[in-house]
Amino acid sequence: AAASGGGGGAAAASLGADASSSDSPDSEYFDKNEFAETAWPWLVAAFVGSFALGIALLWAFRVHAHAMVWGVVYAKVAILGAVAVAIGMSGALVFSLFLAALTALTAFCYYLWRDELNLVASMLSVSTQGLNDNPHIVTATISLQLGTLFYLLPAAYFMAAAQQNGVVGVSSVAVSRSGSKCVDYGGGAVDCCDFNTDAWAIAFISLASITAIWVICMALETRVYLVGGVICQWYFAPAGTKNAGAVGEVLANAAGPSFGTIAFGSFVLTMIEILKQANENNRRKRENQNILACLLFTCLECIYAFVEYLSKFATLQAAMTGQAFCDAATSVTDLLKRNFLSAYATYFFPARILQFTTFVVAGAFGIAGWLLSLASYTAAGTTNGAMYAKVIGGVCFVVSVVVLSFFVMVVLNVVDAVFLCYAMDKDRNTRSHVEFHEVFETVNAKQQPKDETVVVGPDGGYKYASV
Repeated sequence: AAASGGGGGAAAASLGADASSSDSPDSEYFDKNEFAETAWPWLVAAFVGSFALGIALLWAFRVHAHAMVWGVVYAKVAILGAVAVAIGMSGALVFSLFLAALTALTAFCYYLWRDELNLVASMLSVSTQGLNDNPHIVTATISLQLGTLFYLLPAAYFMAAAQQNGVVGVSSVAVSRSGSKCVDYGGGAVDCCDFNTDAWAIAFISLASITAIWVICMALETRVYLVGGVICQWYFAPAGTKNAGAVGEVLANAAGPSFGTIAFGSFVLTMIEILKQANENNRRKRENQNILACLLFTCLECIYAFVEYLSKFATLQAAMTGQAFCDAATSVTDLLKRNFLSAYATYFFPARILQFTTFVVAGAFGIAGWLLSLASYTAAGTTNGAMYAKVIGGVCFVVSVVVLSFFVMVVLNVVDAVFLCYAMDKDRNTRSHVEFHEVFETVNAKQQPKDETVVVGPDGGYKYASV
């Protein structure tokens, strides 16, 4: 009995020690209520600060475009070099040498492309001028995104509710029972029961999913249409005139005469997105696929990318000319072919530069949010402040990536719209903006074959000839 009592006392002491250790200030656990009470100012600041960063980024590329572009290039090379050194210090010498070689190759490639990078800086500088003169493009685009959420949130709720309709039945993959477990054809353990969703719910979820994708694509197409229409009016407006009210006029056209064009363009993008998802699912299911299947999937990806790119320029052309979607796709292709302009190779660098800028700025913003919140929690004596600060830093990074990516996409749409306006100018042999022509003519000269010029053949066609 004494031994029993002694054992009970030891057990009680052990439980007491466990309880005291769990209540000690050194133990960390995530209290969602405490986090919500203390972190909401930081989360609001992250959202507002991300928009401020986006506006500052636009200003920086408009005023200091060359410094921004080369700063991003230097930062990319420096980050790769720092990672190579850190991995080498950890003992992984082979991988460190590989990263060092990759860093040197990246720096050499940027050195070879230094003229193209300077042109990218000039192109971003003149294009962001159009966005600076039409700031309501950003306001209207944000409103479009919020309006899309008013559809997507109820749609997601109804799809989740529809998925709960069904009955519990025998699993379709279970073929036999071994003790308390069921096995499949291969002998692997599987659940004996399965939830079978009603047929009408599956049909509803499928239709709602397609509709949701279509709505998202329609919002994206409307944004492209808005940017194209407003930038076109601004580009061809007489010097000294203001482009007031252009955003409202373009939105009225988008919701009126051109609504069918936008709906059809977004339907094309919806079908492409569904096909891309099906392609990706087939690729994941066939892990041991042959080389022919890999080549087929790769070719399909190229076709999908081409259709998406053509759809974007068709929407821009429709916004500027009022043509239907298919007519706009044909006319914009002919316009670029007549003037020997490439709408694809020209814009490889701007997208990469802006995307890496987004990553670097968002990373710095996330680190700043983590350090500031950590200092605040430490000063307040919060027990789990270190854990909360890490979560806040991660949220700051994610929010800033989303917001900055939004600004980057608007800037790239403006670049495309300005380029198309320049192509129209060139097709008419006019110069609405001399500074734009100087930049884009230099860009296009880089893409033409060296020591060759364009001549008119006997049949009236255009060809390259040596000089």
